[in-house]
Amino acid sequence: MFVETTTETKQIKTIGVNQMLYSIKTHGIGVMGTVINTFYKFLVKKLNIFNEFLYDEFIHNPLMQEQRFYKKNKQKLNNHYPYERAENVARQIKRLGNTKSGMSYLDKFRQLITHIGNALGYVRMIKSASLKDNSNLRKYLPQLINSVKFEEVAEELGIEGECMEAMKVFDMCIKNLFKQADDAGDYLRMIVKNFDGIASQENTKHLKLFYLTVPALCISYIEHLQKGQEKITSKNKNVDGFISDDGFPLGVAYMLKILGQTEKFSGLNWFESMFKKLQQDMDGAEEREKKYAEEVNNMNMTYEDQKLDSEMSKRRIKNLNREYEMLHFCFSASSILFKEI
Repeated sequence: MFVETTTETKQIKTIGVNQMLYSIKTHGIGVMGTVINTFYKFLVKKLNIFNEFLYDEFIHNPLMQEQRFYKKNKQKLNNHYPYERAENVARQIKRLGNTKSGMSYLDKFRQLITHIGNALGYVRMIKSASLKDNSNLRKYLPQLINSVKFEEVAEELGIEGECMEAMKVFDMCIKNLFKQADDAGDYLRMIVKNFDGIASQENTKHLKLFYLTVPALCISYIEHLQKGQEKITSKNKNVDGFISDDGFPLGVAYMLKILGQTEKFSGLNWFESMFKKLQQDMDGAEEREKKYAEEVNNMNMTYEDQKLDSEMSKRRIKNLNREYEMLHFCFSASSILFKEI
C-alpha cells in the first residue's frame, strides 16, 4: 500500500491492491502493458541521473579512498566497515552544497533510490492485483478446459461460420486467462534481467563503487525518517510527515542486484557494525549515569539534570536501534525478493 505524506488538509490519499484490482476490472488487463512501459521509461531516466551522480569526480574520489582503506584494513576491522568512515563520507558529500530545493546531494541521491524502490513496489502491487483478478476468474473454470481446444472439437463436429469463430474467440480467451498469471509473475524478473550487468560496460565502470555509498545513504535515510516521524506528532505544522519510507531499502536491494554488488555489500557487514556501535553508545550512556550517581552520593547532591540527560540519550539510542533494525529487516526481505532471479 502507498500512503501519501501529510499535507495542510486533514486527509491523506492511499492506494492499495484493491484499487489496482478495480482498475484492471474496469480497463482490462491491457492497462498493465501500458503501466510496465511507463515504468521502464521512468527507470531509464532515473538510472541516467544515478549514473551521472557516481560519475562526478567529487563523489568518485572519496569512494575510491574508502575502497583502498577497507581493502587495506579489512582484517584489522574484522570485516566490519566502521560507522565513523560512513559518517565521514556522508559529511564530505554534504559539503558539496545543496540543490535548488535546499536538499544536499546525498539526500537527493537517497531520494532518487527511494523513487526507484517505490516504482518497483508499484509494479509488485500491480502483480498482486493481476494475480488476484486472475484467481477470481479462474476459480469458476475446471482445469480440464485448459487442455481442450474447442476449435478442434468444432472441426470434428463439422461446425462452421459464426459458431466456429465463436469457438476460436473462446479458446483465445481461455489461453489469455491462463497466460495472465504467468505474465504477472515475470514482471520483476524482466525488470532485473533487462538491466542486469550494466556496471560491466566500459563506460559505466564507476558504478562498481555504489555499494560503498550505501552506509552513508543509510545514515541519511534514518535522519530523514526521524524528521518525518517528528512532523507527524508536531502540534504546529505537520506537513510532509510520514511514518515509513520503505522504497529506500527496496531500491538499494534492486540497484545492488543489477550492479552485481550484493555480495560486496554483504562483505562490509554494515548493519552488524552499526548495531555494535549503538550498543557501545548505550553502554557509555549507562556508565556515565552510574558515574554521575556515585559522584552525587559522595557529595550529597541531587543529579536530576544529569539523570534527565542520560535518560534522553538512552531513549535516542533505543529509537535509532529500532529504526536500523526495521531498515535491516526491510533490506533483507527486499534482497530475498531478488535472490532467486
